[in-house]
Amino acid sequence: MGKISQKKLSKYQKLSSEDIFDVSDKAVRSFLYRSAEEGYNIVAEGFLKHQGFFQAPHKKELDDVDIAIVGVPMDQGAPHWSGTRHGPAAARKWSHIHGPVHQMTNCIPYELCRIIDYGDVEFTSYSAKERIGDIYETYTKLKNADVATLSVGGEHTMSHPILKALGRDEPVGLIHLDAHADTGGTPHGGDDHNDNSVFRKAVLDGVVDPERTIQIGIRGRASIIWDFSYDTGMKVITADEVHERGAKSIVEEARKILGKGPVYISLDTDALDPAYMPGTTLPEPFGLTSLQVRDIIRGIRGMDVVGADIAELCPPHDSNEISANLVAGLLFEMLCILSEARTARTGKKHKTHWIK
Repeated sequence: MGKISQKKLSKYQKLSSEDIFDVSDKAVRSFLYRSAEEGYNIVAEGFLKHQGFFQAPHKKELDDVDIAIVGVPMDQGAPHWSGTRHGPAAARKWSHIHGPVHQMTNCIPYELCRIIDYGDVEFTSYSAKERIGDIYETYTKLKNADVATLSVGGEHTMSHPILKALGRDEPVGLIHLDAHADTGGTPHGGDDHNDNSVFRKAVLDGVVDPERTIQIGIRGRASIIWDFSYDTGMKVITADEVHERGAKSIVEEARKILGKGPVYISLDTDALDPAYMPGTTLPEPFGLTSLQVRDIIRGIRGMDVVGADIAELCPPHDSNEISANLVAGLLFEMLCILSEARTARTGKKHKTHWIK
């Protein structure tokens, strides 16, 4: 075919820049230069100045915070496999290679909201009951400061005290992705505080509206014990139904059910098929794909999301850390949605700063 002409080479050379931040989008370019000056590292290799989730600054002061990312390393009330206490650390590590700009929407959470890594919930006891209390006190503090939360677990038991704190003034609608509905009672010989009854307890506490709740991906042998979901008006959608209808149809139904009002998103990693998510506490075959879960989360964009969590990441069973990487990717999807919702709710934009 011959050599490329000098005219074309000259054109390509004019388009080339040695500066990695010299991108065409002005908003993105401005953020990249600003964040780099303040210590954010787009390459995310070597010795990072900021080791928090998505390199968010780590702090405990809440006076100027919009969103706090919180780890909940609880690992006591879940069956089958242990190890979820290591979930937040694994997700933090892999979050460093995700973001800071959403590839489809161009959302830059750090340009919309003041975001921090609050660190992990500090437990005062080995007692499950007292650890539930520690979680509740932590999220009550965040709620009192009007801070939206993005949480990483840790077993799904954590979602009950989180919801109890966040939904105290007004019950939230719930988008729940899981293999299990978690609306059962206390298992025989089990602790009253467990991941089998998370959302039953939340409904009975008046912090979740069951008629504004949709549970997606439900399947497996425990499906026979979720009567409470049906009896209280929750919409239960099986994994088979998601495969048959597609994510877009599920999102449309979710929007009709949730309507207006505050929404909380809770994702148990076992909503995904173990082929995509081996590092989960109770793997159930025939689950959702990573793309289906991603598209359902993306479809929630524009709703009044006040908080979200991902639970049951179990690093000891995570082959090549693919589960932690996927969780981090899904967390960034949630962070974008949460930051946009926060901005819409307050009518204000606040930039995250790594240095003052």
